[in-house]
Amino acid sequence: MDEKNRKQQNTFSLKGFNITSSLLAIINNYSEDDINYVLANYLLERINVMDKISIYDVIDYCYVSRSTIHRFVKSIGFDSFTHMKDNIRYMRIHSRAFIDFVNQSSFTDYIMNSMVDMLQDINDTLDQQNIGLLVDLIKTSRNVVILNADTSSSSAKEFQLEMTSLGRLIKLVTNISGNTGILPALTEEDLLITCSASGNYAITTKDDVQGVKARKFLITLNHARQFEEYYDTIIFLSDKFQSSEHISNGMQNVYTRYGINYFFDLLFNKYVQKYLM
Repeated sequence: MDEKNRKQQNTFSLKGFNITSSLLAIINNYSEDDINYVLANYLLERINVMDKISIYDVIDYCYVSRSTIHRFVKSIGFDSFTHMKDNIRYMRIHSRAFIDFVNQSSFTDYIMNSMVDMLQDINDTLDQQNIGLLVDLIKTSRNVVILNADTSSSSAKEFQLEMTSLGRLIKLVTNISGNTGILPALTEEDLLITCSASGNYAITTKDDVQGVKARKFLITLNHARQFEEYYDTIIFLSDKFQSSEHISNGMQNVYTRYGINYFFDLLFNKYVQKYLM
């Protein structure tokens, strides 16, 4: 890995994976007079000009101390104000991919055609893999935990809700949740499922996952060899994507947008077919 990529990897952690989602979570869950809200709101309103903002600008505008800012920065997963700004710079590059994904004159035609191809590809690829084992482990494991980046966790939350309706509790850990202590407490009787379509979140959290004693599954498009060191089983959604051993800048396509959603629908279908029919 070159020096540029090595520095990029060092700006991430399980908790400090996506600065934007961490700040939005504060906006969505804190009152406006809370200092955390004030700081999050200030940063979000200036996220595109953060290169020009110093910690002293924050102190002057928000009427807070340097130590308050340091506590806030650490609470969202970063070592320092500079470390947080490095992540914001990366997220601006990453966010450009969302714009490029939809900025097409024939977007609806692209989506319709690409979705049909993707669904068939995922079906064909999963048919060659042992999804039944995952279904059985969800049924028999003492605890089941899904590890997912918050920005792409909607399908995992829906699956969590569906399984709860069947009496099976599944826990969800994301970069903004406060329950990351669940991971080191897992044992051989438990199951951990990491969802990372591009592989970025799996790379970010590999140190957190490495020591987990549970049976570990990874759902991804990325065929990076390093994942074999951290996971017992890797389920690939497609064989069309090249491996990337380091965090990539914003891969947005129908697979990264909708692939995990479809996977969870298939998984729930197979669970219902096996254990409720």
